[in-house]
Amino acid sequence: MVVSQNVKMTRRYVSRGELHEILNLKLHMEDPCGECKFSSGPAPLRVVDHTGCNWSQELVLRRGQHSDDQCSRVASRVIAEIAEGFSLVPDGSKWSSEERSPKGSSIILEKMPSREIYLYFQIDTNRINSRCSLENMNRLEKWHRDGVIGVLMSDVANTEARAGYDSFRSRKASGYIYAIGFEHELGAREILRRIAAILFPKGCQSKNDLNDVRIVYNAWKYQHILITADKAILRKQDKLAKFGVTIVTDTIAVQLVTERILQRDNEAINCAHESGNSLPWWIGRD
Repeated sequence: MVVSQNVKMTRRYVSRGELHEILNLKLHMEDPCGECKFSSGPAPLRVVDHTGCNWSQELVLRRGQHSDDQCSRVASRVIAEIAEGFSLVPDGSKWSSEERSPKGSSIILEKMPSREIYLYFQIDTNRINSRCSLENMNRLEKWHRDGVIGVLMSDVANTEARAGYDSFRSRKASGYIYAIGFEHELGAREILRRIAAILFPKGCQSKNDLNDVRIVYNAWKYQHILITADKAILRKQDKLAKFGVTIVTDTIAVQLVTERILQRDNEAINCAHESGNSLPWWIGRD
């Protein structure tokens, strides 16, 4: 891929995978240490922000061995610049690559799929897996470490997990990136109220009930798949799905990832066959 720094970008529609590549390419060109990268693709927003950007600019920066504070500042600037030039293709759209990257675009994109399958999960407090005893969570965590999926927590679940005197759980929670709910934003209170009505029709009876509502709201906001063992939430899967929140157990999450990996590998094999290029090294390793 080639980027010309002399071409001023206008906002173009690209896929989530393409936007991830664009961000990392731009970062690689400007990063002082040359080793940092964004570990996951941007999550789409339900409503565009005040600048017209339709994806979350809260990205996870995987810092290189020789990185410093300047790298973080450069990463923030890169995100802001790309946000001015690119939007995510709306869900359900089937635009061609020519439409997404029209003639004159400063970016040439490869067709070979990346190792990342662009599934992003939030884990509830009950799936923190502090002693690595949950087999499905162990698999999900490994996929996350290998850059196949994204796994994070909401700010509420992270705070819950770090509370109390369980040092294992607190240490495990501290290792997770967490998404801030911004519950005071315009419209957030109404969404919280509607989620509460689904989960607890008779009203929230405890702080735990309120936290459940906030955790589900956070997953809704960032369009992340929520992994939980909470029966109160799981019982309302169907209603929450209609509201736009996907709730799964860790067993189902593993199935989703496995199916997507198979799809990714098949696409990579077909791409290699058509182009004559070698297969990516990660085929069959996930």
